[in-house]
Amino acid sequence: HVLVLSRLHGLDCLADVRKEHLPLLKRMHSVGLKWAEMFLREDSSLIFRLGYHSVPSMRQLHLHVISQDFDSAHLKNKKHWNSFNTSFFRDSADAIKEIEKHGVAKVIEDESLLKMELRCHRCRSAHPNIPRLKSHIANCKAPLPTHLLHDGLLVSAASKSVG
Repeated sequence: HVLVLSRLHGLDCLADVRKEHLPLLKRMHSVGLKWAEMFLREDSSLIFRLGYHSVPSMRQLHLHVISQDFDSAHLKNKKHWNSFNTSFFRDSADAIKEIEKHGVAKVIEDESLLKMELRCHRCRSAHPNIPRLKSHIANCKAPLPTHLLHDGLLVSAASKSVG
């Protein structure tokens, strides 16, 4: 998991982004892809997703580059899991397309999404807690969601591109 941070003062979250910020967002996306590709050279089995939290946990716009194995000791609670696995997480490529078309990106500020039950991001099975979810994920062989696969929102050794 890597963060690509904007240095532009006053740009704190995706809701602040407008068309004039598109070059910055595209540059952040490009840097994120380079990070993913670097990690893929080390482990070609990884798959990455690039995106933004609708309501970030820290000020200063930042892009998440996160592996879909979710194998991290830092992933400890439901809120954290759901921030990456519900519509609270906005894919970078989708946000760029929305800003190009509408001048702004759709931001889903519904923080109740963070309280949803824990579900596997592959097979959607429910789990009572993070340790059980992580144990399941380590063995789940279901494909990733079709919308992510078909919309080109994942970066893998096979794709090495998004959107």
